[in-house]
Amino acid sequence: MIQVLKSYKLNLLFLVVLSAFYNVGYAQRVTVEAKMDTTEFLIGDQVGLELKVTQPNNVFVGIPIFDAALTKEIEILEQSENDTSLLENGDWLIKKRLLITAFDSGYYVLPPIPVLYYSDTIKSEPLAFIIHSVKVDTTQAIKDIKLPYSAPISFAEIFPWAGGSLGLVLILLVIIYIIRKIKRNEPVIKRFKPREPAHIIALRDLSRLKDDKLWQKDKIKSYYTVLSDILRMYLWNRYAIRTMERTSEEILQSLKNSDFKNEDAFNDLKEIFYTSDLVKFAKFKPIADEHEKCINGAYKFVDNTKLIVEEKPARPAGGEESENEENNEKIETAIPLEQNI
Repeated sequence: MIQVLKSYKLNLLFLVVLSAFYNVGYAQRVTVEAKMDTTEFLIGDQVGLELKVTQPNNVFVGIPIFDAALTKEIEILEQSENDTSLLENGDWLIKKRLLITAFDSGYYVLPPIPVLYYSDTIKSEPLAFIIHSVKVDTTQAIKDIKLPYSAPISFAEIFPWAGGSLGLVLILLVIIYIIRKIKRNEPVIKRFKPREPAHIIALRDLSRLKDDKLWQKDKIKSYYTVLSDILRMYLWNRYAIRTMERTSEEILQSLKNSDFKNEDAFNDLKEIFYTSDLVKFAKFKPIADEHEKCINGAYKFVDNTKLIVEEKPARPAGGEESENEENNEKIETAIPLEQNI
């Protein structure tokens, strides 16, 4: 029994010693190195500190996570995540970078940085460095602290405020305009209407064209250009047909689609447009009788299609009024039936 107990103790002692040698063997493969970018810098400068740990791939080494300061004098501004890479011999290389600074001059020693390896602790070598203060030229007189410079205001800074203020003023003006219109029982938006009836404008322009005697002065193209423009403007004012940006064929087709019934007037207009296009685009030169015929046809077309406005006289007092009639009712009649195109 005593021999068995002695044998057990010897085996246990052997295992402890073997484990110690095993840990020592791996501990020799775990290295910790700390290195600074520079060992001399000025107060407030930011300097990099790199921590490197080399370890086997089948052991655990605890890399520390630092607080806001390494020592009372040395502050940590930033710290990176662990950067792990595999070496050629199969070991792992772990890097961690710190950004440190100090605000007091002097000679400092950064204490060893420990890493945990199982129940053991492996430390880096201490680092010594010097922090210099800013040199002051004592031969110069002491000067006051300079006040901040006032930078000029740029257009980009003014534009949002100016644009916003202008937009607010416009909105207020629109609101005031709408309120006034509502109080006066007036429409907020007025539709554009010619100041004079369409046929009055057209007949006056035709008379002016006739008095200018353009074709007699051999200004044939100008004559037919003005003539066709007068008729285009008349159709726009009279039938609300878009004419100024359309070809003659498109205008005639729009007039047909408006249920225009006067065939004679339509043929007169078609012949004038046809002759005008030949003169303007094909350099056609009509005879003198053709010039007279075109302007007379324009007069005839306007006269046959003009809008007639009649007013009914007011009913005598005490007379009966129908449900849909009012005093001074205006009735608009036109020779052809039209619609807006």
